[in-house]
Amino acid sequence: MPTTAKHTDLLRTMYRIRFFEDRLKEFYDYTGFYGEGTVAGDAATTEDMLTCVMYDFEITGSIGGAVHVYIGEEAVATGVCGALKQGDFVTSTHRGHGHAIAMGLDLGRVLAELMGREAGYSRGCGGSMHIFSVEDGVLGGNGIVGAGIPIALGPAFAAKYLGKDGVCVGFFGDGASNQGTFHEAMNMAALWKLPVIYVCENNLWAATTPAEIALCTPDIADRAQAYGIPGVVVDGMDVAAVHNAAVEAVARARAGEGPTLIEAKTFRFEGHAGAGKGSHQDFEAVQEWRQRDPIPRLEQQLIGAGVMTAAQQQAVQAEIREEVEQAIGFAKECPFPTVDLLEATELPSANADCGLRIADRTARPGEPREGALPSDVVANQREISYAQAVSEALREEMEHDESVFLIGEDLGPVRTRDGLWDQFRERRVWQTPISESGFVGLGVGAAAAGLRPVVDIMYCDFVTVCFDQIVNQAAKLRLMSGNKLHVPMVIKTPAGCGTREGGHHSGSHEAWFMHAPGLKVVMPADAYDAKGLLKSAIRDDEPVVFIQHRRLHRMTQRVPEGEWLVPLGEAAIKREGTDLTVVATSYAVPKALRAAEALAGEISLEIIDPRTLVPLDVETIAQSVRKTGKLLIVHEAPARSGAGAEILRQVLPQVFGHLRTSPRVLGGADVAMPYSPPLEDACIPQPADIARVAREMARG
Repeated sequence: MPTTAKHTDLLRTMYRIRFFEDRLKEFYDYTGFYGEGTVAGDAATTEDMLTCVMYDFEITGSIGGAVHVYIGEEAVATGVCGALKQGDFVTSTHRGHGHAIAMGLDLGRVLAELMGREAGYSRGCGGSMHIFSVEDGVLGGNGIVGAGIPIALGPAFAAKYLGKDGVCVGFFGDGASNQGTFHEAMNMAALWKLPVIYVCENNLWAATTPAEIALCTPDIADRAQAYGIPGVVVDGMDVAAVHNAAVEAVARARAGEGPTLIEAKTFRFEGHAGAGKGSHQDFEAVQEWRQRDPIPRLEQQLIGAGVMTAAQQQAVQAEIREEVEQAIGFAKECPFPTVDLLEATELPSANADCGLRIADRTARPGEPREGALPSDVVANQREISYAQAVSEALREEMEHDESVFLIGEDLGPVRTRDGLWDQFRERRVWQTPISESGFVGLGVGAAAAGLRPVVDIMYCDFVTVCFDQIVNQAAKLRLMSGNKLHVPMVIKTPAGCGTREGGHHSGSHEAWFMHAPGLKVVMPADAYDAKGLLKSAIRDDEPVVFIQHRRLHRMTQRVPEGEWLVPLGEAAIKREGTDLTVVATSYAVPKALRAAEALAGEISLEIIDPRTLVPLDVETIAQSVRKTGKLLIVHEAPARSGAGAEILRQVLPQVFGHLRTSPRVLGGADVAMPYSPPLEDACIPQPADIARVAREMARG
């Protein structure tokens, strides 16, 4: 039975969560955006519209969107977070207000975030599901079910990597336990004995899906047995029981004994979303579970133990209610953020005249290519391969910066050349299970916690199984945190065809990443650029997708001794010309150079390698097109919705009046990549194809 002052603190925290969540109902509005008397407004009164993002922030103090309240589950967040200390982290869920409040966040700033105000923890950019406060150990809620589970590996990994005694708690619901991320993360946590505590808040409903039709066993904690770690079932309506289980799991993690899975059996008293305005699907069950409400349960226990009187509890309640009212007053008076916040987040490549523009921009003037390979330097040069250049970059950055580490599958002595494995395997090179979502998520969390991971994905095609962690997590955390959280990680992957490996190992998917705001995309075409760009990518404070074509790995180049950087966002003129500008990416660059050599004396091609697709050096390309009057873009990926289309979108407004013929994109065939050599070769642009199109454009 609770008998200590600690339990009065737990009661106080549960009051803060409950009273805060209760008041949200009065501010939630999902019809105001459409106004009364409209078809859309009428439609918004239906049950399913509770989860739709329809709100009007012009209504004073309104809150909208998918707001998930924590009423009924307060004992779980309170009991677990009460076992943590400064320097520990939590990852949260879409139902995350309780976790944030239990970690000590200010109620006024939490509410300001829900109201979309500048003073919110994420400056209004995150809203209900994305409340971040890294300094308080809160790595944000998550709107993707199960996505936070592998991210929780990251801060735990960082603590172990740096020799600290910190832990990370990963909260998730019963629905997320059926996601693959759950199993990938559990296995990696157990394998490396990471100091992570996974807490399953089993409220018996995954949105509107009851547990009995989604779970094959009644206890999710039983799954821990498969990974050789403790699995604990606890009464989630008893804050003291939850707290005791958490204290034990945290102590075990700090002692280096690895993870624990805690399953807290609990229940939410309100509907899935809509800030509690929608009724729960099982009314009778709600009434039964209300009899076990954790707050009056603890109140009675403290009175029975003589720790508090009813009058003292009422005084605390009044104090907390006043705190909530002050928070409401504060949040309602806070201004909304200005578009300057978005301009600070936007990458500089978003400068075309089509599409939504946050602010007007002028083209960046051409600048000296400080990172370009000097053509007149002959002394102190050596010949290395593209693969050697990549290894040099990794070695140099790991030697310079303790926070840099390499993680991925198959990173043993077979794939890690030039001694990287032998030199760094004890701590800096981590060979993982085949669990892309798991180790990419670990990288996201580790980067958010202060490290600089280089995450190696064996084939670009494999990004499909971890796409969420890249485009929904790594790419978006900065904006969702109101520009307060950076994710300095590199996602390095080989791509491209020509190696006769069929449709699942030949993809060129750079366009997917170009479409994800928040990612930078790099595609070096030679050894010099590969080394310089990888070093710059590692030092960058935002996530960078570094794509290296497999056919380039053995190509050699004479490069200087020592170190160099190639800045992100600067193109390189690989060959000067006067008749036609050819913008080629990755392995298309050497092909374009071969075509230019074949056409020498007939057509003068200027070959430009963007090197970085996001941000794109528009001005270097535009200067060339103003000179030649013609533009051809070449890449291996299918032309449909490819990088070429995006390059045209950005370049055309700058050069339209200078064009003497229609620009063209020469891309791969719009088919899945076949295996047979002649069929594969026919699907991608070859030097002869580039020369043919160049002749056609020269006649135009």
